[in-house]
Amino acid sequence: MNANHHLHGFVRQYDQPLPELKATLHRMTYEKNGADLIWLEREEENKTFAITFRTVPQDDTGVFHILEHSVLCGSEKYPVKEPFVNLIKSSLETFLNAFTFPDKTMYPLSSRNDQDFLNLMDVYLDAVFHPLSVTDPHAFRQEGWHYELDSPDGELTYNGVVYNEMKGVYASSDAVLQREMNALLFPDNCYGLESGGYPQSIPSLTYENYQASHKRFYHPSNARIFLDGKLDLDAVLAKLDSFLSAYDALEMGTAISLQAPVHPKQATAVYEIGAQEKEENKVILSYGWVFGRYDEPEKTLAASALAEALCGSNESPLKKALLEQGLAEDVQLQVQDGVQQCFAQLIVRNTDAGKQEQIDRIIQQVLEQQAQGGLDHSRVAGVLNRLEFSARALDYGRMPQGIMLAIKSMESWLYGGDPAQNLQCGELFASLRQKLEQGWFEQFLRTAFLDNPHQAQLCLLPSKTLGQEKRQKEAEGLAEIKAGWSQETIQQVVDGFHAFRSRQMQPDTPEGLATLPVLKLSDIPAEIPPSKQVEEQVAGKRVLHQCRETGGIVYLDLYFALNDLTFDQLSQVSFMASLLGELSTRRHSAMELRNQMDSCLGFFSAGVTVFTHQTTRETTPYLMVSAAMLEK
Repeated sequence: MNANHHLHGFVRQYDQPLPELKATLHRMTYEKNGADLIWLEREEENKTFAITFRTVPQDDTGVFHILEHSVLCGSEKYPVKEPFVNLIKSSLETFLNAFTFPDKTMYPLSSRNDQDFLNLMDVYLDAVFHPLSVTDPHAFRQEGWHYELDSPDGELTYNGVVYNEMKGVYASSDAVLQREMNALLFPDNCYGLESGGYPQSIPSLTYENYQASHKRFYHPSNARIFLDGKLDLDAVLAKLDSFLSAYDALEMGTAISLQAPVHPKQATAVYEIGAQEKEENKVILSYGWVFGRYDEPEKTLAASALAEALCGSNESPLKKALLEQGLAEDVQLQVQDGVQQCFAQLIVRNTDAGKQEQIDRIIQQVLEQQAQGGLDHSRVAGVLNRLEFSARALDYGRMPQGIMLAIKSMESWLYGGDPAQNLQCGELFASLRQKLEQGWFEQFLRTAFLDNPHQAQLCLLPSKTLGQEKRQKEAEGLAEIKAGWSQETIQQVVDGFHAFRSRQMQPDTPEGLATLPVLKLSDIPAEIPPSKQVEEQVAGKRVLHQCRETGGIVYLDLYFALNDLTFDQLSQVSFMASLLGELSTRRHSAMELRNQMDSCLGFFSAGVTVFTHQTTRETTPYLMVSAAMLEK
């Protein structure tokens, strides 16, 4: 980084080495309005940018979800309906999306090309700060909600991208379960609300409130900007300065209040099942415990380890106790983190309401027994090993590392904490391993679950008629709205709907499309550096070694040719592969094997795959066994 403390309006705050990432974190603030920025300077080809706003819902209308969709529907500089759909055709982007979280909205992107990266930044920044949707309601209606009325005597209905998306989400029992539990645990702050939008509440959002929400929250004083990788910092900060310089500082007042402990009576809610399904043994029970804050990562990690140790497999003590008694079909214990106050949630699926007293008693007994010395330390240690592997591997599939690092940094940074808190993990795991032998986990289990004053219980009942009841209530409400309109108003709604549809069908103008940045051939390297590969012989077998920086992790793939098997035998091998690592072996029980795998491996899978020879085009099936482990 340039030694100058002032660069394009940014003032350097501090530099912090992050040895586990082989990176240096540079923190800067835009002097004029307080926009906060961090850059992870490291040898990473994917350059990542993300701008995040703290967006705190005041209701269930989903205004920030609708904003996330609609600001990407054209901006002052790029007046096209779908800039990003068009950009993908000519961009080298490796990631392009946007996320609505319970308390923030993030706009991240990645590219390996310098010019492409700057192009995408320009489009994103213009989208969030100068969207057409705040001056023209078309995108709000399209992405949020609108009335549909084809003719004066037709049926009035709702439509909209987010409206329909959330109706689909709430067809799931899990969404209903999460909404109701959040409302019980967080009755006094934003986490008890649906940031994505509750379908019945979305149509109450007015365009004026939508505009006001953008004006209040989409401001540099409320922004956190994340950069990652090898990039031209001078060019990037100059690009940011060209947008941020137009804004003075504002007192945002968007801090999220901490929820005081609550312990409400058990609540009951209903979820929809099919008309042909049986209602027997379809009750879902849920138990929630708020156990820590964003700045207590040790508690969050310990809760994740306990969740796996207690309910991670059918042999785990809490899950086993409930399944063996025939009290449920499945039991899950999961940790909800990434928010200001983290909580654990136990879900007992497909049971009967009459069994709840017995279920409550067994949960209490098992947790008490574990807290009094029954906790399997070897199991917890194995889980910690696997969690550490995952934390160090930074393997997020097709998603560039920088995107997840941006999310991780925000899980502390957003609340005024250290943006580097969740970017390194070595000391955290070392501390927990030491505490495991000192009885700390047993004490944490007691305070987090058994004696926790901040908890709630929920009983979710199945309903065959709920869906029809909702549809009927919506239809009756819309009919009542229409009945209150004059004939003139009805005709205006009909005309407005047809005009809306006609505009949706209009293609972008050539002039609008021409505004989008396009890479030139000169912006793209003519050649890609080849990957280094070494061929070796080990115990008479051919080994191909891909020489890449993997952060001290070895990835191993073994291939066993199956070309001498019949088709029926191949099917059997495929089934056998799904059982590897799940069943007892000659030397280990299933639980012992799981502990061994968690202790030694970060990843294990097996399956049948088929390869085609490049020249002969002959195909050969293989049993492929894949594993990953720390180099040591």
